[in-house]
Amino acid sequence: MAQSNDVKPVWVTGAGGFIGLHLSRFLVELGHHVVGFGRREAPGFASATRASFLSGGVTAETMGAALAAYGRPAAVYHLAGGSTVGQSIAEPLKDFEQSVVSAACVLDLLRRHAPDAPVVLASSAAVYGGGHFGPIRVDARLDPYSPYGHHKRMVEELGRSYCAAYGQAVSVARLFSVYGGGLRKQLLWDLCGRLAAGETEIVLGGTGAEMRDWHHVSDVVRLLHRVLPADAPRFTIYNGGAGAAASVRTIAGMVLEAWGGKHRLSFSGESRRGDPVNLISDPSGVPDGLQLQVPLGQGIAGYVDWYRAEILGEPVGHLRRFAP
Repeated sequence: MAQSNDVKPVWVTGAGGFIGLHLSRFLVELGHHVVGFGRREAPGFASATRASFLSGGVTAETMGAALAAYGRPAAVYHLAGGSTVGQSIAEPLKDFEQSVVSAACVLDLLRRHAPDAPVVLASSAAVYGGGHFGPIRVDARLDPYSPYGHHKRMVEELGRSYCAAYGQAVSVARLFSVYGGGLRKQLLWDLCGRLAAGETEIVLGGTGAEMRDWHHVSDVVRLLHRVLPADAPRFTIYNGGAGAAASVRTIAGMVLEAWGGKHRLSFSGESRRGDPVNLISDPSGVPDGLQLQVPLGQGIAGYVDWYRAEILGEPVGHLRRFAP
């Protein structure tokens, strides 16, 4: 049954993913009816009565079904897309389809059926590529290394073109190293998996001196919500980083300390293809009130707690959980 016209839903694509799940729950708590889209069923999707999920990906068919069932969206958060640099290098066409084609489908459907709905496009710091030292301003040179970074840049340009040609209000959030409970990929996930397997000699790729900007997912969803365009038409790009720079060696050390036990950490010196040495945000353009609420040390310890409780089933007391 379609909703009443005075209650418009908020759409979240990629709603079954790590950030999408956190954002959907946040929006439901604010009182929105969330319509989520994902490639497959998402058991962890918010179970509240104000949440609905459509599997099958971001296509004209799934979005058409959402329009028929729930009416036009009040706003759209487009988080669907390729997930990692490594996967984009292995399967560049698949990454293009998941990132660029899905964004084009969303923007064109809104152009035809909901031109007043503001859009947030989730991009990535990968658009900056390498050669940057210190905090990166939002107007810095773009020089992506990987298909993943190139495709995110294409998504941004799609948003710019639809704003210019059709008056759609679009914001872009270039996300840096987002982490928190529920993350099932990249450094923290892989490192916890090796510790759970009983490894004591931990050798990681790279030098350990690579710098990243770590941003807890609860802070990220507040940022995504805040940068939703309030008036049309305009196109704005934001750095979705916290300026909380830390080396890979430092982060890995925090994980080992939170895990406990005796481990030896070393680095191979061989960097992964497509990985820049430095990705740190200059957060000067981030709206006021969106400074970090979750300190890095607490956030990393909380991730270890989550892994041990949710993945290993261990009884972990006093879990450090953070809500947006």
